[in-house]
Amino acid sequence: MAGARIELDAREATNTLSKLVGDLENPAPLLRDIGEYLLQVHRNRFRTQTSPDGIPWAALSPSYLKRKSKNQGKVLTLSGVLRNTLRYQVQGTELLFGTDRPYGAVHQFGATQGQFGKTKRGSPIPWGHIPARPWLGTSAEDDREILALTRDYLEFAAGA
Repeated sequence: MAGARIELDAREATNTLSKLVGDLENPAPLLRDIGEYLLQVHRNRFRTQTSPDGIPWAALSPSYLKRKSKNQGKVLTLSGVLRNTLRYQVQGTELLFGTDRPYGAVHQFGATQGQFGKTKRGSPIPWGHIPARPWLGTSAEDDREILALTRDYLEFAAGA
């Protein structure tokens, strides 16, 4: 009886899989790449003045425009502090992204007068109604780019 025999050496595949598992247990390089990408995306959002979905931010009220001293044509930008306080932090297997400024949430979700209490001097916060102007988040295009970064990371880790 004639026959054929194939021998497979799985050492290379096993070594590659072991390296991948090790890289997945420490995703910090990937998370840093994603954090840098998110910084770029969100800074651009301040230039285009649009939400993650591409919707233009609500216009400034006429009363605020009258007293706004700088950057009159820009929404969510008086001096650039909100944009310039965007940060990311990698903690183990998590990526944290955002700002430490409380008014970042006010602009993201909107607010009504009195909703946030009083100033340090005890007077009511002088905001009237502030419409939501979503600025944090990812678009479908951003999600695709993050997936591509992840795919590239895994391919590099596998030595492909």
